[in-house]
Parts: sequence; structure tokens; C-alpha cells
Amino acid sequence: MVKYLQNQIHMYSLDTACFYNQSEKSVSDRIFKCRIHKKNVANNSNLSDKRINDHIHYINKRIEKLKNILNDTLNRNKDTRVLDPSSLKDTRLISVFESNLTRTLDIKIDDITEELFVVRVYYFQVLYDLIKNGFYYNGEKYIYFSSSAGQIRTKKGVWIKESSWLKHQKSLTCGLTVDEINKKGGSNINKYLAYIALTNSASQRMKNFDINKTIVVNDLETNVNEYVDYIDRDTYEITRTKMDIPIEHTDGVGMILPSLSNKSFMVRLPFVKGLLVPFDFRKFIKEKNGSPIVEDIYGNKIDVIKEDIQIIFTKSQFKMHKYYDGWGDYKERFKKYNCQASMLNEEEDYFSEAKLNYQMLQTLTSITDEELEEICESTNNDIREIGSDKETMLRVLGATKENSRKNYFQEALLIYPELLNDTHARKVIKDVKKSLVKHAKAGRINVDSKYSFVSPDFYAFCEYLFLGNENPSGLLRNGQIYFNQYDTGDIDLLRSPHLYREHAVRNNVTSSEMNKWFVTSNIYVSVHDAISKILQLDWDGDKLLAVNDQTIINVAKRDMEDIVPLYYKMEKAPPSEICYENIYNSLILAFKANIGVVSNDITKIWNSGKVDLDVIKWKTMENNFIIDYAKTLFMPTRPNDVDKKIKDYSNVKLPHFFIHAKDKDKANVNEVNNSVVNRLDYIIENKPIQFRVVAGSFNYWNLTSKKKRDLDGHIIGEYEKIMFSKKSIISNMLSDNMEERIVYFNNYLRQRLLDINPNINDVVDSLVHYLYKTTKYRMRSQLWDSFGDILVKNLSINLKNTKQCEECGARFKYSNNKAKYCPKCAKKIKNEQNKRYYYLGK
Repeated sequence: MVKYLQNQIHMYSLDTACFYNQSEKSVSDRIFKCRIHKKNVANNSNLSDKRINDHIHYINKRIEKLKNILNDTLNRNKDTRVLDPSSLKDTRLISVFESNLTRTLDIKIDDITEELFVVRVYYFQVLYDLIKNGFYYNGEKYIYFSSSAGQIRTKKGVWIKESSWLKHQKSLTCGLTVDEINKKGGSNINKYLAYIALTNSASQRMKNFDINKTIVVNDLETNVNEYVDYIDRDTYEITRTKMDIPIEHTDGVGMILPSLSNKSFMVRLPFVKGLLVPFDFRKFIKEKNGSPIVEDIYGNKIDVIKEDIQIIFTKSQFKMHKYYDGWGDYKERFKKYNCQASMLNEEEDYFSEAKLNYQMLQTLTSITDEELEEICESTNNDIREIGSDKETMLRVLGATKENSRKNYFQEALLIYPELLNDTHARKVIKDVKKSLVKHAKAGRINVDSKYSFVSPDFYAFCEYLFLGNENPSGLLRNGQIYFNQYDTGDIDLLRSPHLYREHAVRNNVTSSEMNKWFVTSNIYVSVHDAISKILQLDWDGDKLLAVNDQTIINVAKRDMEDIVPLYYKMEKAPPSEICYENIYNSLILAFKANIGVVSNDITKIWNSGKVDLDVIKWKTMENNFIIDYAKTLFMPTRPNDVDKKIKDYSNVKLPHFFIHAKDKDKANVNEVNNSVVNRLDYIIENKPIQFRVVAGSFNYWNLTSKKKRDLDGHIIGEYEKIMFSKKSIISNMLSDNMEERIVYFNNYLRQRLLDINPNINDVVDSLVHYLYKTTKYRMRSQLWDSFGDILVKNLSINLKNTKQCEECGARFKYSNNKAKYCPKCAKKIKNEQNKRYYYLGK
């Protein structure tokens, strides 16, 4: 696993009730008691249905009255709010990965910090107070920091200790203050908050970064002449027309010399973000006789060779460029305030097979049953062989070299595949198989496909920069891509979210020149192609799914015959003064945006008896306006006839396969019909697992330190006790993220047991001997979750210089790494070979 996705710190996730004063808390407690009473009444089997309904009706009216009282009480508050210390419970802890923010604040890995608090908003009056005045806790004042896009979707924000903000503010903002921004006309509030929130992205510090060896240049933008479906945002009229589409080919992406990094990765500096792709622009200048002198975005001439430039950022990556006096100003502040460059989402070493999702599949409306069965064959084969084929079992369980984020159990399976024969592994396999069937019926099916960063043709960008060509040719023609993970031929390129019919079938090509200049495993696309408009992509780290399945490619070609990009005029986001009033108002607007509803409405149309492409086009356009609404405050107004057509689809139930995709009840979905994804219900197989021994004999002794130890009864007792309370402990945590809850519980159990016995080998050996001698295989999952690192370490030590015999599966010690067979099988095979040679000689 990537290191920066292992290092975590812990903080408290609160809600607005944690800041109530006594009057507000009193009313809130009464509401809580009413809800408990309502629950008890609903479950009271001694009451008739009429008595229950009457009583619940009365309680609901009481709750509504108390809510109004609470709202009035919240509105009367004039004081700076204070965090109730009793709110800081273990159940409110969340785990977050280290970031530029946590490193700057010097928060140690695995520490519980009080430098930052996450707050979820239930009452906007409290949010207003917290943004305007901050809050106090433990003698310290806290002020609003920011909200990421993900936090905005869940109505959350981050508050930071004011003293820490004042100390580190300029390190996090490269010396740029709110006053400076406001003096230069202000900024769009939600963009500003998003840029501040970038410091909180999971990342690691970038090594060998020198700000002096970087520049920022203008983006490459050209017009691509293409047919589009132009949607008039006022009348909703759709017109097929050929027009020049302006495309910014480097929107969010820059270049880094391969000598500094041979992989693409996403980069973060204060107010700088996007993708960096290795491209040897120095070699390009030399071989193509180009000029090394380029002009930066401030009009300065720079010799990239003499100045030893290693990274070329683009203007689109430098989000607050107009507030600095020049890149030199930014560089001086960067050094003065000890700012950091961070990297994340580095290009993978191995590209694992990916899966389709229902959005991508549902748009292939012409697909036949025979074609659907063909593309489901791999998935059905996994379901058939999940209990009887070693390689299938390992792959389905994620125990592959290509999986760069293996958990400890998956790592152990690669070291010791004999684990597949353990009852715990068989229970895991049963659960995986059940999930596999469920997800397959919801459209997640195996296909020959891989995810990779999408990148422009940087050869063309260098022609623009160093050869002065305003309309560069590049190495790729329109309709061509370069992707070194697949052979030449057609590839279907897809991106999520997939709303309209967005299959971009392109011809994967290669040449000696492409192999020379395109040194990563990115999907490189042509600057003559309108693919960014078809797939609605940016270049700042978007990944495409490249599908190499001929059946899907054939269907996609068929369904895309009359499909062209959608095009409509978006509204620009106006700047405004950064102040608490505008921050509050912008957050409220952002909280109200709900793109999930639009996506579901479009899914209803694709899975209806009659697919209306015009309605899907309108909804896709509206979706993009909703995304930008908090910034632009603009939303197009539907004409009455359009509104009626859209609502005719929106008011129907969700498609039947949402039983599998979203765990919806049968009563809340439509009857099954013949739409593409609904057909998977009978095409995906669900046969019982037939287990057989697949990888040799399993011996749990290999999981221990192999030292004789007495079972520690205190450890066993505490483990049983905590496991008995596991469900309660997890459900009482207030984090919305179940993964965060589980990570917390895993660490909690480990620490509780180490508090009893600090010798981790004693703890693990006791648990292994106890759990693997009993039938309590359900508890073994937790052993792996909490102590998997020790189990993997033990396996690595105990199985050193051993391997499995390729003939009988037995594990044997070897002295020669080329050995394939155990001594017994080697002798047998040698004898058979000698016999063959003897008879051949005769």
C-alpha cells in the first residue's frame, strides 16, 4: 500500500448539537426523549395499531412544536459558542490520512489531535454562529478553515485552532492573505474554499522539489471543428450543428522531467493543483532545434535550459495567479514561509483488471442477450470456480501482485495460498461470492479493462511552447490514442460519472516516436479530438476506463453512430469579497446542490420502456449547472413543455436492479423489464459453491512466532468481550464513513489488548492458538484486521526459502530458487523423463 495511505491521524467529528448552550440543550434533550418514546410506542406489541398510530401522531406534533422552539432559541443566541467537552467521546473519533495540513501543524501519526475539528451541520443558525464568531474549547478559540467537495456533500466543515492558523497561515497559503485577495477584487467563495481545502488532501511530501526550477506557462487552447448537439440554455432547443469548439488541452496538467519522476502523479502546492506528466522537454528542444526561451504567464522570458527548469506548470494549474505580482513573487513567498509541495495518486506499477458499472452498461441499449451473455462470461466463470480454482480464488479475493492496496490477509494469501483451505478463508470466499453475484446483477461485471490517467499529446504542447506553433500537429491524429497497456486496435474509453451516451471508441496506435516520447502508462489523446467534450473530462487527474472487450466495442460503435458531443454555454462564477457572511451564504447554497438525484433520474430514463435522448441531454446539462450553482448562482429555467416531459420520468420509481445496486426494497423499485442492466438478473449465475482443496495443507502454526507460549486467559477474555460489543461500539460512532468506523475499531481492539499485555507476540500467538483451535472462524477476520501486520511478518519468517510444489502442492524447502518440485515429485518426474529418454534411445 502507498505509504501516505497508511499514515493516519485521528480527530473528532462533531455535530452542531455539541455547541448548544444550556437552553438549547434542554429543548434538544426533550426532542431526543420524544423520539425514544416514539420508538418504544412503535415496538409496543400490547397496543393496537390504532392506539400506536394515534400516539405516534401526537408525538410527531410534539416533536414539531419542540423543533420550532429550538429554532427560536437558536436564533436568540448572541454569544460565541463553546464546545461541550463531554462531546469528545471515542465514538466521535475519525481517522484521516496525513496531508500537507497535518504535516504543517506537526500532528504526529496515530495521534488524536485537537488542532482540528470536523463539524456536521444540522441547524444553519449554529453554522452561522460558528463561521461568524468561531467557538471556544479548553481556553482556545477555533475558526472556520474550509470544506472539501466531499465534506460539502455531507454538510460538513473543518475548524482550526486560531492560534495555529495565525502561526501557519502563510505556509498554507504561500503568504497570500484574505485582505490581499479582497483588495484585488475578491474571489469566488466556493473556489477559494476548495483551494484552501486542497491542503487537507491525503498526500506525501514531494522529494527533491525545488521551487526555483519551476515556471508557469499559458495553456494550449485550440478550436476543434466538430458536430455538436447545441442546447440553448434559455429555450432548451437542441440543434445539430458543426462549429469550432474551444478546447483547453492542458487544463489542469503540466510537465515534469522524467529524470525527476518516471511516473505521472497529482501535485499540490498552495493554490497549485493538477497532474504532472513526465515528458523530456529538454530533449525535445535539442532534437527539434527549438527555442529554449518561453514566456511565462506574467510576460517574463525564461530560458528553461539555463534556468535548469524541471517542472512546467500551466496557468490553469495556478488557481490564484492573478493575486500574485508574478511567479517570482510566489517563489519568494514559498521559500520564506517554508511551504510544501505534495504528491498523491501516483501512477500504478501494475494495472489491475477493472469492472464496468451500471451507468456505463445501461447506455448500450442495442445490446442483445447473446452479446450480454458474452461479456458476462468472465464474471459467471468466477462465480462458478470461486471455490475450486486457486487462481480464481486469489484473484477474486484481491490477492494479486497488481493490487497495490492489498490488505494484510491478501498479502498473506500471496505468501501462503494454503490459507485458502482454512475455514476462515472459506467464510470470506462465501461472502465475496455473495457480493460478487449481487454487484454483477447491478452491472459491475468483469471486462478486459484498465483505469489510467488521461493525458494530452505533450509533443503537441512542446511544438506550441518551443517551436511557436499555435496549431500544433502532435504525434496523434484525430480519433487516435496511445495506451501502452494494450495492443493496437480499437478501445472504448469511458469516464465516471457516465450520464449521457459517452462511449469514445478510439484507435490505439503506436510508433517508434510515440514510444520514445510517451514514457508513462497514461492514455494519451490527440489535440485534434473533441474527446474531452464527449467524456466531460479535465486533465487534472481524471482517469479513464479503457475497455478492450471486442463485444462492448462493437456495441458501442453501433450505439454511438448518431451521437455527438453536447455543447451549451455555462455561466461564469463572479468574484466577491471573502467575509463570513459570503462564506456562510456560499456554503448554504453548496449544501443544497444534489447531483445524486439527477443521476438517478437519468438512470430511470435509460431503464424505462421508452428512452428519450432529448430528456437525457437536458438532464445532463442541468447536472452541470447544479454542480456549478454554488459558484455561479445560475440555474436555467425550464420551459413548461420541457418541465412536463422531464417530470414524467422523474416521478416514476427507480429501476428494478436498484435492489442490488442500492439495497432498495422491492416496493420502492419498478417491476423488472427488458432494460440492459435488468436483464442481468437472469444472465448472472448463482450456483452454490463447491469447495475443494486447492493449495496444499494449511497449518496455522505458521501464523505464530513458533515459540511455545501459554494461552493468556486475560487476552482471550478481553478479545471475546470486545467482539461481543463490536456491533454496539461501531454503531455508536458518529462518523458517516463506515470505513472510518471500522479502522477505529480495529485500532481500538489492538490497543486494548496491548494495554493488558504489551508483548505483541504474546497477544498474537495466544489469539492464533485460541481461534484456530476452535470453530470461531467468524472472529478470525478481526484477528487479521487488527493484527494482520504481525501475522504477515510471521508467515514471511516461517516460510522463508520455501515454496509450493507445482506437482503436488506440498510446501518444501529449497536451496535453488529455480526448483519447481518437492524432492519426492522431482525424483518421480526425473524417473519418468529417464524412461522416455530410454525408450526414445531404443
